[in-house]
Amino acid sequence: MMLRKIASVSILAFSASTSLLLSSPALASRHCKDVYLKVINNTGNEIKVIDLDYYDPAYQKWRSEPVPNEVIPNNQVWQETRRLENVNQKNIRIRVEYRIPDSDRMGGWSREVFTKESSPRQICSPGTIYEITLT
Repeated sequence: MMLRKIASVSILAFSASTSLLLSSPALASRHCKDVYLKVINNTGNEIKVIDLDYYDPAYQKWRSEPVPNEVIPNNQVWQETRRLENVNQKNIRIRVEYRIPDSDRMGGWSREVFTKESSPRQICSPGTIYEITLT
């Protein structure tokens, strides 16, 4: 009987501590979910988006967000919703890397990679919109 009471109390204590641990802010998601990324192409040419990066201020480095090499016609928009890792509630910016058509390469794309960053920085939280207009 005594052993059963001790076991019951132990299970109850374990359940309570687990519940508190799982609800603590320390275990909140490090990932910034449902972030809306939008690139507007106003360059006068079609472009090929080859990479999208976001800056992680905690580690002071750019993190890559892989994208398929998407061709965006002039005056068109490329947009996606993504989950950015390790930057939830951090003040971040994004950048897009792209190529332009190169007539010397017989219908190919430039070797040079062009880069444009978003501005201003924003706190990353679910539903945040990051927009870059390429001119």
